[in-house]
Amino acid sequence: MKRFFITLIVIMALNLAACGSDKNAPDNTEGTNGNPTNQSENTMTGSEQSDITDDQAVNSGGQTDSTKDQMQADMDQLTFKEIDIEISYGKDHEYEAEIDQDEGQPIEVKVEDEVNGVYLKGQEAFDDLYPKVKQLDLTKDSPKEETISQVLKAFGLKDDYKKLEVEIKFKDGSKLDIEDRK
Repeated sequence: MKRFFITLIVIMALNLAACGSDKNAPDNTEGTNGNPTNQSENTMTGSEQSDITDDQAVNSGGQTDSTKDQMQADMDQLTFKEIDIEISYGKDHEYEAEIDQDEGQPIEVKVEDEVNGVYLKGQEAFDDLYPKVKQLDLTKDSPKEETISQVLKAFGLKDDYKKLEVEIKFKDGSKLDIEDRK
């Protein structure tokens, strides 16, 4: 037990030395299971930190500015700026996907796919969703059946859902809001 505490103190000291005196720096001394982890697994050394250029500065969401810029450039190619899809196949069996862009805020993306056991956020979710939403050719006047058909096809989902909701906000401020129950 004594050895554990000594190791913990050494790791904490190394963290403090690597992070400087930044009181807002995250504490990386514990892994997800609460056990101490190797300090080098969780923090960058001073030389690694200096390798990040200004255009790659990491924001609070863990995304680099260049990643945010690429996500925004990809979104600029679409006719819409936000999409929210919720499809229920019964109790605790849902598919949810969302791309949200609030003015002046980073793009927020998430996938909660209970159908296939996939749960993603941020860049990983964007990388999963973008090729799918890029296939959609919808407008605010798209018929309900056409919208449902395109969404199910693009996302590779079955049509035996119990409830489907699709909300798309277009760049011109218009909306497409579809709800269907079976």
